[in-house]
Amino acid sequence: MTQPLLEVRDLRVDFRGEMGTVSAVSGISFTVQKGETLVIVGESGSGKSVTSLAVMGLIPQPPGRIAGGEILFHARDGQTHDLAKADARTMQHLRGAEIAMIFQEPMTALNPVYTIGAQIVETIRLHEPLSRRAARLRAIDMLALLGVPEPQRRFDAYPHELSGGLRQRAMIAMALACSPSLLIADEPTTALDVTVQAQILDMIARLQKELSMGVIFITHNLGVAAEIADRVLVMYAGQTVEAAPAADIFQDPRMPYTRGLLKSIPRLGMDRDAGPLPTIPGTVPNLGEMPRGCAFHPRCTHALPDPCMARRPDLEPVTERHVVRCARWRDIAGQPA
Repeated sequence: MTQPLLEVRDLRVDFRGEMGTVSAVSGISFTVQKGETLVIVGESGSGKSVTSLAVMGLIPQPPGRIAGGEILFHARDGQTHDLAKADARTMQHLRGAEIAMIFQEPMTALNPVYTIGAQIVETIRLHEPLSRRAARLRAIDMLALLGVPEPQRRFDAYPHELSGGLRQRAMIAMALACSPSLLIADEPTTALDVTVQAQILDMIARLQKELSMGVIFITHNLGVAAEIADRVLVMYAGQTVEAAPAADIFQDPRMPYTRGLLKSIPRLGMDRDAGPLPTIPGTVPNLGEMPRGCAFHPRCTHALPDPCMARRPDLEPVTERHVVRCARWRDIAGQPA
């Protein structure tokens, strides 16, 4: 296998608060290859966005800090950078040029006092020796490529003058303006209607193919994951609870949490008289008050006093490329979710 574009090894991110220090991410590991889409799924509070911010070097310090692990990024020039320990100058060089991010809410991520065009041009000129005119033309071309109508006029618009879909396209144009090797998309379609969501997903897939980008796509929607994922990593309470190629996750999930997420997806042709859509009872635990044993056991219909409530399970291999964090995954194989 070729060298991964990104290798995250045993990453831990802590936050200090009034109740002490908690681990928002606890020992997560994964890789991303060139041209591959890794989808990270889980409920709010699972640690998905914190993981992406750690890769980007955007964990607010204080109260947060990367407490352990490595984030190895293999740059175009052949150098390998440990982003967990990189200084501000190195991160400024890499962000935008080789690693880019589409944030969840463009209205808060875009600067409201600068035009869309000025923000894209700033990104381009920071990383490439282009004149202001050349950078402007590049920015307008990117907006046109992303399907923004009247791109020259939108270039001079402020964020509040655009719809949610156009703001998201502008955010993507800014992220892709320098043809990054790695794109992190943090729930980029959450606030958009279904039609615009489909358009955004198609755009990311098309541009990924053209640029051979590695993509980390963060979502709580397994329906979206099914459309775009090569591999899926399921997070719960700051940990990986299941990871496998997408086909294995959707055809043979072994973690009860993954099975619950899949069961709660609405499907065409479902019997409306069969009752309400299944849900996972309860909520993600407070990181400062984690339950003893498996973090998911208070919500799990398969949990037993021993081993589920007695000790924390380790990640175990189901196959060479499929791992699961559940002490009972062998016992519940083949049982209803």
